[in-house]
Amino acid sequence: MIAPHPEKDQHLLIDRKILIEEIRAATLSKKDRVIEIGAGTGILTAELIESAEKVLAFELDKQFKEDLEKLKTINKNLEIIYGNALNFNWKGYDKIVSNIPYTLSEPIILKAIKEDIPFLVLIVSESFKEVLMNKETKIGAICGLFYQIKPLLFVDKTCFSPSPSVDSWLIKLERKEVKEKDNETARISKILASFVLKKGKIKNALIFSLVEQGKTKNQAREILERLKIPEKVLEKPVEKITGRFLKNLKETLSKLL
Repeated sequence: MIAPHPEKDQHLLIDRKILIEEIRAATLSKKDRVIEIGAGTGILTAELIESAEKVLAFELDKQFKEDLEKLKTINKNLEIIYGNALNFNWKGYDKIVSNIPYTLSEPIILKAIKEDIPFLVLIVSESFKEVLMNKETKIGAICGLFYQIKPLLFVDKTCFSPSPSVDSWLIKLERKEVKEKDNETARISKILASFVLKKGKIKNALIFSLVEQGKTKNQAREILERLKIPEKVLEKPVEKITGRFLKNLKETLSKLL
C-alpha cells in the first residue's frame, strides 16, 4: 500500500465532494490542455483525462508510478513526467488544475504568469489564500496584476490523507483581459506587469517597461527621475521588490502618467 509522506508535502485528497467541486470549477472541455502538478495516485488525474483534450501530469515521487502508469496505458491523452514541474516548459497548455504541494504555491503561480497560463484552479493552504488576497504582499500584488483571484470553497484538513496541519481553500485564478481601448489604469497595470517579469536591476526594468508601452528612452528616464526612488533601491534586482513597493509605484505612476 502506498503511504504518502507528509514531510514531503504529500497529502492526498480523499473527499469526493471536494474533487467534484474542483472539476466543476475547471469547466473543462475537449479543447483544454491541462497541467496537473503533484499527481500522487492519480485521483484528480483520472477525472481530468475524462474531460480534457490532453493532460500533462507531474509527479516527483516514483512510488506513485505504478498507479499513474496504469492510467496512462488506457488513456492516450495522458502524459506523465516524473520530475519537478518548475523545470519544464508549460507552453501550449491553457489550464492548471491541481492540488499543489503547498511549499510550491508561490513558485507555481509565478511560473504560470511567465508561461502565460490563462486559467488555474488550485487547492492551496488557507494561509497562502490570505497572502494571495492581500495586495500588500509581494505575491498578492504581482498575482493581482495578472489574475482575477476568486476563493471558491473552504477545504477542511480532514479532506486529505494524511491530514495536513492546516486547512485549505479551493481557489480560481482567471487571467485579466486587456482591452484595446485601455484606460489609464489598464496602461499602468501593463507597465507593472511587464516590470515584475523582468530580470536585472529595478532601474533598467522600469525603463524598458515604459519603453514597451510607447515611451521613448529619454521620456522613460525622465519618468524614472520623477518617481524619486532612492538610487540604492533602483540598483536592487527586480526579484527583491515587495508588495508595498509595487503599491507605491502604482500610485506614483498614476499621478505622473
